[in-house]
Amino acid sequence: METNPTYEARISALEAALREAENKAQKYAQEIEKLRQQYADDLFAERQLAKRLHEDRHQLQLDYERLRVQKGGFGLKAMALFGFGGFLSALVLCILYLLIRPKDDHTASFTRFRDANQFRYELAISEGRFEEVEKNLLQNQNLPENKLIQPEIEFARKMVGAAKRRCEGE
Repeated sequence: METNPTYEARISALEAALREAENKAQKYAQEIEKLRQQYADDLFAERQLAKRLHEDRHQLQLDYERLRVQKGGFGLKAMALFGFGGFLSALVLCILYLLIRPKDDHTASFTRFRDANQFRYELAISEGRFEEVEKNLLQNQNLPENKLIQPEIEFARKMVGAAKRRCEGE
């Protein structure tokens, strides 16, 4: 069996094309590997840069806090802490004041006196019974529970006396 020269030429051309295709495939595989390595290197460098930037920012923040303390200022955290502490202290003091504040006995005593006697006094004055009101005011002035409001009762008694004299003078 003899081979045809055209087949041989064709086979050798195909073999040459195959070798060339294998060379190109190997070259492309090397280029892909080189690009993968370059991408990995770039990604690693980017991560390193981000890490370094984060560390630099953290270091700048620490340096700023140290500088503020050195210059006599307070850092933001310290200011927030003191503000919160002041708020809690004020809250505790307000609660303590509300619990142990001095009671206004004078006002409470006068309110009791007014609630007990005001209507009767107004009625008696409108009917012209001034002596009855003066006498009752004098009695109430000497009671121990009205000790705190004696000046107010004395004032009311003098006002009733003045009104009585005014009505008698007419």
